[in-house]
Amino acid sequence: LGQYDKAGSLYSEVLSRDPDNIDAMLGLAAIAWKQGRPTVASQYYGRVLEMEPRNTHAQAGLIAILGNADPIAAETKLKQLIDREPSGFLYFTLGNLYAERSLWSQAQRAYFQAYQLQPDNSDYAFNLAVGLEHLGQARPALDYYRKALDLSFRSGRANFDQALAIERVGQLSARVE
Repeated sequence: LGQYDKAGSLYSEVLSRDPDNIDAMLGLAAIAWKQGRPTVASQYYGRVLEMEPRNTHAQAGLIAILGNADPIAAETKLKQLIDREPSGFLYFTLGNLYAERSLWSQAQRAYFQAYQLQPDNSDYAFNLAVGLEHLGQARPALDYYRKALDLSFRSGRANFDQALAIERVGQLSARVE
């Protein structure tokens, strides 16, 4: 978690050998976005879209960047992509857009759709738990935090802070059990 420099070096190495490697470009775009470099992220997403105009990961990445400037337009574009080609990733991105605006009811619904489409994704389970907790639904939030941790330990990876999830499980358990 958070080893962006190392991952960036590896993606750059792949890209130097294969300049059209879409996975490497998407990886570098995601790292740039996480590091607060939206211009660089947009450039990588743009290159991907030049090669694959319907690449939903690149489209969603650009929409997420747009969401900071115009969240309503980003929401509309995400919903259009979902109508065309529903995916857990697009619902997850939509949920994040709602969460950034503290629209927890909508975020929870989007995270639930993401989880329904991809129930083995620990990040989707975690964000669903966060959404449920913000809505005051402690019991289901606890269940999804546990699912998120279980999935992350089984897969060996998570993009959320596992220590925070463990802490939330302890706190919610004390309240509801």
